[in-house]
Amino acid sequence: MSKDGTLHLTYWREYYDDEDMDWFPIHHTVFRNVPLSQLRRLNSKELKAKVKAFCDKHYNETAENFTGTSGVDMITGSEYYRTYADEFGQSGMLGEKDFYTDYGQKYNGRQFFKKDYDKELTKTLTKGHYDN
Repeated sequence: MSKDGTLHLTYWREYYDDEDMDWFPIHHTVFRNVPLSQLRRLNSKELKAKVKAFCDKHYNETAENFTGTSGVDMITGSEYYRTYADEFGQSGMLGEKDFYTDYGQKYNGRQFFKKDYDKELTKTLTKGHYDN
């Protein structure tokens, strides 16, 4: 399986940044590297509603800048594993291999992480980002 053949389900919560006067989400991966054959199941409104309700009820919130908005997204592998080099091109700069958006790719310990369907793929795509 390649990253383009994967789907990822994330739970996110929105926060407000007083300095930038802007909102931003923080994602928590629930299912990683789900095969495309599970597209219909992963994209069902019923599953997303159940995951959101469970996560909203059991989230351990400590931040004061939480806006009260949350959701569940299905993300394609090419977006989930997108790096700064993918977004801006190779320039030899440090940090190019860092992920452009933090969906929790590097962490199995964030709240609500349930399963990585292809741990070997994760290891190859996150190599150099952290130690598994």
